[in-house]
Parts: sequence; C-alpha cells; structure tokens
Amino acid sequence: MTLTDDLCAFAHDLSWDSLDASTRAATAETTGNALCLMAGAARHPAVEAAVAGLAALDGTESVPLLGRDDRLPSMWAALVHGIAGHVEDFDDTHPPTIIHPGPPVVAAALSAAVRTGATGVALRAAVAAGVEVALRVGVALMPAALDRGWHLTGIATPVGAAVAAGRLLGLSGAALRDAVGLAATQSAGVLEALGTMAKPLQAGKAAANGFEAAVLAAGGLDGPAAPIEGRRGLLALHAGSVDGAPAALDGLGSRWELSANEIKPYACGVVSHSIIDVAVAAGRGAAGLPAAVRLTVNPFVLVAMGRLAPSDSLEAKFSATHCFAAGYLRGQAGPAEFADEIVRDPEVAALRSRVTLVPDETVPRYGVRAEIVPTSGAVRRETQDRPTRLDPEGVRRKSFMVTEPLLGTRAAELVALAYDPTSAVSDLVAASTPTA
Repeated sequence: MTLTDDLCAFAHDLSWDSLDASTRAATAETTGNALCLMAGAARHPAVEAAVAGLAALDGTESVPLLGRDDRLPSMWAALVHGIAGHVEDFDDTHPPTIIHPGPPVVAAALSAAVRTGATGVALRAAVAAGVEVALRVGVALMPAALDRGWHLTGIATPVGAAVAAGRLLGLSGAALRDAVGLAATQSAGVLEALGTMAKPLQAGKAAANGFEAAVLAAGGLDGPAAPIEGRRGLLALHAGSVDGAPAALDGLGSRWELSANEIKPYACGVVSHSIIDVAVAAGRGAAGLPAAVRLTVNPFVLVAMGRLAPSDSLEAKFSATHCFAAGYLRGQAGPAEFADEIVRDPEVAALRSRVTLVPDETVPRYGVRAEIVPTSGAVRRETQDRPTRLDPEGVRRKSFMVTEPLLGTRAAELVALAYDPTSAVSDLVAASTPTA
C-alpha cells in the first residue's frame, strides 16, 4: 500500500456513523460556514465576473447557484461556489497548514450531491472524507511547500474535492484513486495571488478540477498509481521531498485534522487575527488615534500581510496595518471593514500609517507582541499567541450576517438547514434562492 492507497481506502470506507461527536460538529461547522459564505457572496464582483464568463458554456445538466437565480453546469457551479466561498477570506483555516478546505471541498460535493440526489448526511460524510484527506496532504507538504510560495489551498484541496465528489458519484476504491491522481495533476496556486481575484479563483479551480476529476474517473479515465507520494508526485514537486508522507498517515481514522479546522472570525488573512483581537480591545473606549503602534510578528505575516497602503478591498484583506486600523476604529473586521470606502477613509489611512510591523522568528505564526503608544499616558503592551476561536453560536451568527443582506428573513432558514446534517440538499438549495 502507498500513501495514496491508504488515504483513498480511508475516504472510501468512511461512514457518517463512524465519526465521533467532535468530528461531526467540526464537519457541520465546516459545511455550514462554507454554504452560507457561498450564498452571502453571490453578488461579489468576482462572482459576477465568473458567472458572466461561464454562462456562455453549455451543459446537459445544471446546478442552482446559492444566493442567485442562475444555474450553471455542475463543474462551473463548483467553480463559482468555490470562488464565492473564499472571496471574502471569511471562510475557515486549518492552522497547521493554513489550508482553507471548506469552500473547495463543499463546492465540489454540492455539485455532485445535486447531480446524484444525495442525502444531506451523504453530503456531510463526503465533506468529512474530502476535508480530512486534503488536510493530511497539507500536513505532508508543510512547511517546505509553503516556504516555496505555494498556496496550499490550491495544491491540496483539489485532491479533497475529488474525494468528496467521487464518494457522492459512487466511485469504487480504484476509481477514487484515479480521481485523486487526475486532481493532483491539476493542483496549482501561488501566494503571489494574495490580494487579487486570482486567490479565490484558486479555490474555485480546486473545486471544479476535483469535481471534473471524479466525473472523468467515473467514465474510466485512469490516473497515476502514486500521484501524491510518487517520485515526481505532488510532494516531491511542491515540497521537494516525500519526507512528509508518514505524517499524513499518523492517526488516520482515529485522530481528525478536520477537528482542528477553525471558522474565521474576521474577513482577512488568518495570520492577522490576533492583531485584530488586540486592536479591538485597545480601541474600546480609546480617545483618538494612538501616536504610534509597533506590532512584532512572525516573518510570515510580512510575506502574507505586508501591504502597508492597500488600494482596495482585496488588498486590504492582506494588509496587517489595515487589519489593526479596522479593528481599532470599528471594533470588528467583517466584510464591511474591508469595503473600498473604508480602505480609502482618511482616518483609517492615517492610523495605518502609524503602524509598524517588526519581524521576529520567536513570535508564533498566529501571534503578535503589540506596543500601542497613546498621544498621552502609558504605553499599552499586549501579547497574544493565537486568535480567539469562534464558538458554535458565533459561527452561526456569522453565517446569518453574511446571508441576511441577500436573503432577508429567509437567511435564518438557510443557516438552520446549512448546519443540520439531516437537511435535504434540495431544501438547502431552495432556501438560498432569493426569489424562491
């Protein structure tokens, strides 16, 4: 057996009933959060552009787009839903790998579920299998692939998307391995895309390519025997070696990487979330802008979030200085805090200019050491090693917040269905349609 064989056997045999309560809850949160984000961002310019371009392509069947009246062929619906679920950077993160598994895997699974008439439980079980496999591939890739500049969401989640779609399409174990091989050959995504529409496109392409790989495998197209751990496979080419393969199998089936997947509390790069926690606390009741702010952070923060003067919403999501300013001045950092008008607000820009980022390898990747200097009085010093995690109620409040502007009073119905593993897929889709 190879790493690919072991992962595929695990995914093929997984059942919803075999999951413990914690893993079921993590699956429900990952699925529900992604579904609501897809509906909530349905009118984002990136989604509008994708729909306009893809609507010209025909198909023998179609999938309703969450949050819209449009339908697209299954593969293109997966692409759009992957973009929509990731475009606000409000989705989810697996801290050990910085992979955002929900949108790509759930988008591919949704297209397959609509195509096959799958139950809600089958959809969630497919998501659990797909996310777990994607995250374990990510574990094997870390840290070398990230250090080389690969965006691991684009590298690992096509495999997970193929697993999820393949289960719902009823692939045999051998065909599922072929789907993984076909998906792995299409893995792509670079960190240079951060702050542009190309970043959510990576999530969309991961979903579409994974779905397509499963459909092609169902039709008999085969793939390489060892696409992940082979001599010229995913690990060797993206990480430079296959040394991480054993870590991907450690505790497989008994310890769940999925349970470590966290739903984002803020709509931006995750390595800035502790910065926002500190900024919100410091800004509460503060009189005026601080004279200066010094944020000592892990060097990766400057790689991912180093834009000092963002010009628009997408750039601001990868600006640690904007994240601090938004949290300090507005007390939160949802999609509204990254709107173009907020990015260009003079007071926000003024505070951004007073924030200095200092790299220090001793600071944890998700941490911050902050010194906030007021115009008068004592310097405020804060240390935080990791961001505050949303509780289940906070996750659902977030989902209502992102869907209510489009769906109005129907948002509560969608949120309830999105987080209920027993809900019918057809009911969930109907609840997300504005005119239904």
